[in-house]
Amino acid sequence: MTEKPAYITDADKAEYGRFVAHHLPAFARNAPAELWHYTNAQGLIAILTTGKIFSTQIACLNDNLERRYFGDLVHAALKDIATKNTDAKLAVLFGAALSQLEKPDFSATWHFATCFSEVEDDLGQWRGYGGGECGYAIGFNTELLVKAISARRKDALLIPMSYEQAKHQFLVQDVIANAQCYFLAGADKFPDLQRWANEFLEAFAYELDVYTCMLKHPKFAGEVERRLVIPFRKEDLPSLVFSQKRTLLARHLPIDLTLDKELLPISRLYIGPGPAQRVSQVSAGTLMEQRGYDVKVELSTVPYRIP
Repeated sequence: MTEKPAYITDADKAEYGRFVAHHLPAFARNAPAELWHYTNAQGLIAILTTGKIFSTQIACLNDNLERRYFGDLVHAALKDIATKNTDAKLAVLFGAALSQLEKPDFSATWHFATCFSEVEDDLGQWRGYGGGECGYAIGFNTELLVKAISARRKDALLIPMSYEQAKHQFLVQDVIANAQCYFLAGADKFPDLQRWANEFLEAFAYELDVYTCMLKHPKFAGEVERRLVIPFRKEDLPSLVFSQKRTLLARHLPIDLTLDKELLPISRLYIGPGPAQRVSQVSAGTLMEQRGYDVKVELSTVPYRIP
C-alpha cells in the first residue's frame, strides 16, 4: 500500500485475526513424538554449529506453485459468486479481489516457514534433499520443540499441513462469506468505496496468509508435513540472512530453538541413502559429539541410491 490507511483500524485487524484463528483448530491433528527436518550436509552443519534453524520466506520455498494453491481456490469460488452478484457495493469488492487474485504477488509476503515431516526415513524426502550426496534427517522431540518455540516466539505456529479438499472448500466459502460482511459493514461508513475495498483486502489477506503457508494440494499428502510459520517483525530485520538460489535471492530468518545447555531438542539423526553412508555416519556422529549431543546416528534403510 503506497498511502497510509484511512479506514482500517487496529480493531478491524484484530477481528480479522480472530476469524482466522477460529478456523485453525479444524486443521489440527495429533503430532507424533518426533518430527523430522530433512536437509543437506551444509544445513546440518549450520544447524548444529549455530543452534538455529533457518526459516525461509514463503515465496522463496522450492515449490513455485504451492503458495498459489489457497489463492487459486478463493479465486475460482469468487469468480462464480461474482457472476451472480447484483449488489453494486459488493461489485466493487469483487472487482478489486479478482484483480489481485488474477496475478497474486507473494514476493513481499512476510511469513517465514521451516518444514518438518512426520514421516521417518522417507523415500520422497530423500529424493528431494539428497542433492547427489547423503541427505540428513534430524529428529526433534516434538514436545521439547514446542517448548523451545514458545520460549522464543509467541507469535509462531507449528501447524500441520492440510491436504483435505473438503476442509479447504469449506474454509474458502466461509472466507468469502465473512469478507462480504466485513466489507459491507464499512461500506456504509466510508465515502471512497474503492479505497475501502483495497484497504480491507490488504488487511484481510495479511491475516489469511497463514493458510497460504499450510494448505497444499492432496497430491502432497504423503509428505505428512508440519511447518513452523513465523510472521516477520521489524526487529527481525538485523537477523535476516540471504542466499542465492538458482533463480532468486532468498530471504531466511534463523530461529534459535535451543533449550538446556544451549542444545537443540534433537532426538536422533538419520544418514540418507548414498554411496558412502558409513563414512558420513562416523563424520556426523563426531560432529554431534563435538557440539555436545549424545544421540543415535542411524543409517537409512530406504532402497534408493543416488546415481
